[in-house]
Amino acid sequence: MAQLNRIILIGKIVDQPDVKVSTEGKSIAKFTLEAERPFGEKTDKVTVVSWEKLADTVNEFGQGDMVLVEGRIQQRTFEADNGETVWVTEVVSSSLKAFAGGTVAGASSTTQEDTTEDDIPF
Repeated sequence: MAQLNRIILIGKIVDQPDVKVSTEGKSIAKFTLEAERPFGEKTDKVTVVSWEKLADTVNEFGQGDMVLVEGRIQQRTFEADNGETVWVTEVVSSSLKAFAGGTVAGASSTTQEDTTEDDIPF
C-alpha cells in the first residue's frame, strides 16, 4: 500500500518569520501559522520550517499575512538541558504562497530537507 506525508494549510502568520543560517550555510526560516479548524470552532498553531531558496522568500511575508503552505509533517527529538527528550512536530514547507482575496502567488522548492536539532539555529 502506498504512503503519503503531505499537508496543505491556509492560515495567518502569527509572528514575524525568523530567518537564520545553519552551520552548513543553508538558509532556514521558521514561523508559526494559525489555521482555523472547519466551521471556525478552534484554531491550531503550527510551526513551519522552510529551507534554502524558499527560506529566503519568507522575508516577503510578515506577521498577520494570510498564506497557503504545502509540505510534509516531520517529527524530531532532541535532549533538553535537563536531560529530558523533547519531541517537536513541525511542517517542512515545499511551497509558500500569499493568499489574499482568493488569489494565490508565491514560491516553491524542489528540495525538502530532513532536519536535526543541530541544523536549526533557533
